[in-house]
Amino acid sequence: MHSTLPARSGENKAGQHLWPLHFNAFAERRSSAPDPGVRIPTMPNQVFEAVRTVLAVREYQDRDVPYDVVRRIVEAARLTASGGNGQPWHFVVVRERESLRELGSLVRTGPYIAGAAAAVVVAYEKASRVGVSDASRAIQSMILTAWAEGVGSNWTGFGGLDGVARKVGLPERYEVLAVIPFGYPRRTLGRGRKNRKPMTEVASAERYGTPME
Repeated sequence: MHSTLPARSGENKAGQHLWPLHFNAFAERRSSAPDPGVRIPTMPNQVFEAVRTVLAVREYQDRDVPYDVVRRIVEAARLTASGGNGQPWHFVVVRERESLRELGSLVRTGPYIAGAAAAVVVAYEKASRVGVSDASRAIQSMILTAWAEGVGSNWTGFGGLDGVARKVGLPERYEVLAVIPFGYPRRTLGRGRKNRKPMTEVASAERYGTPME
């Protein structure tokens, strides 16, 4: 008696494999000489687009950022590379309105934290030789991930945030590097409009002074 089960993905009704074209091309390349005409398909570089368009956001809508989005932002920090995979950091997520107001009063360069939907206190282990570098990388991961979700942010503070450390109950072994507020932008932003020096001024080819076009 013949089975009436539906065909599995990659098979027709007769049970024959119908692998995608790129898989078949891969198999052929393994069993024969490379075809110089084969080209790997390209896709839009979403990471570059986030870097190209991200802007500092200091004004936020009075609107919550969903928990799953906040968690994904912090997950991006957790997944960031670190020196020797030491991961010398800790991230404290703050969402309570009164606590955000207090953080805004504790960070001289970040009073607008008070109006954010959430903020992440970024701390690093004092004993780590590369703690500042690693935590900075994690911050950029969060900022870019948030931007891709339509959430704005900005770096506030830079060390000397003992009051913040006490507020969130960090152990003595940690130093707070920064507090990053997050929220949906209150105003329309000119995405990608940046005042940056030209490539020829900031990058050289092979040796300093030879402009990179």
